[in-house]
Amino acid sequence: MKFFTALFPPRHVVDELDAVLDRDLDLEWTKPEKWHITLCFHGETADEERFRALEGHEVPQLRLQNFNDFRGRVLWAGIHGELNQLARAAGANDNWFAHLTVAYGYKGQPMPEFLSSPWQPAEAVLVSSANGVYTPVDRVGLRTSARR
Repeated sequence: MKFFTALFPPRHVVDELDAVLDRDLDLEWTKPEKWHITLCFHGETADEERFRALEGHEVPQLRLQNFNDFRGRVLWAGIHGELNQLARAAGANDNWFAHLTVAYGYKGQPMPEFLSSPWQPAEAVLVSSANGVYTPVDRVGLRTSARR
């Protein structure tokens, strides 16, 4: 079992992203119900005290923006919005950067330009992952700005 801290986009943003993906491409698509921004990988054990300390942290307005890849194999949507401070508070290291994985087996196929509707996550979720099953373990509220 592995643990990670995640931000889950709202349904309308998931639907917007899903609508621009060409499912006819020969890729191993991740499931929309699992789409998330990983703030921090914790490994085999979660630092629940550190996770609970995220309560009340301010979170910026976010948008999914365009696509890129890891090593020409993992396709991801980028994040428009500064999450470094929140990710560091969750325990992320300096190699972390915000993204949402959408597919594996990517081979450079052209992808559309994309910019989702803005949103502000109201919570961070501590998730356990075992055999491809994500289980929420804990949730903390985040502080959203009044500006939307």
